[in-house]
Amino acid sequence: MKKKKIIIPVAAAAAILAGAGIWQATKPKEVTNIEAAFEAEQEAPGETAGLQSGTEAGIQIPGYKSITIPSGTKDVSVELVNPEENQVYFEISFYLPETDETIYTSDLIRPGQHLYQITLEKEMEAGEYPLTVQYAAYSADENLTPRNGAEVNCTLIVA
Repeated sequence: MKKKKIIIPVAAAAAILAGAGIWQATKPKEVTNIEAAFEAEQEAPGETAGLQSGTEAGIQIPGYKSITIPSGTKDVSVELVNPEENQVYFEISFYLPETDETIYTSDLIRPGQHLYQITLEKEMEAGEYPLTVQYAAYSADENLTPRNGAEVNCTLIVA
C-alpha cells in the first residue's frame, strides 16, 4: 500500500516533466538567421510603434542572401515585402557600398504590402556586387515618426 502512494505521485511528476520536455522541443523558435526569412529589429526603449498593453514587439526585417536581376535594364522583378505583423511603414533602399550609390529607393510600403516590380536608378552591368538593403521604418499613422531601421548585407547578382 505504501508503494502505491509513492508510485502515483512519481509517475505523475514524470508525465508532467515529459510533457514539458516535448513542448519545449517542439515550440516555435525565433528566427535569428537573416538568410532564413526575417529577423526582429527591436524598438529602442520608450518607442512603442502603436503597441498595446505596454509590451515591446519587434519589427520583422526580411533578409536576403542574394538578389538576382537581369543586366541592361532599369525595370526589374524583385519581391520586396513589409510583413503584415509590422506596425510600421517601410522605405527600402538598395545601396552599393563600393561606389557609395543608392540605386533604388521605394515609396512607403504599408504592413502586408508586396512590391514585385521596381525601377532602378541605373542599368547594371553583368557581375556580382556587394549590396546593402536599407530599411527605414516609420510609424503607421499620420505622423510617420521615424522608428528603428536596419541594414541587410547581401550580394546583387546581375546576369
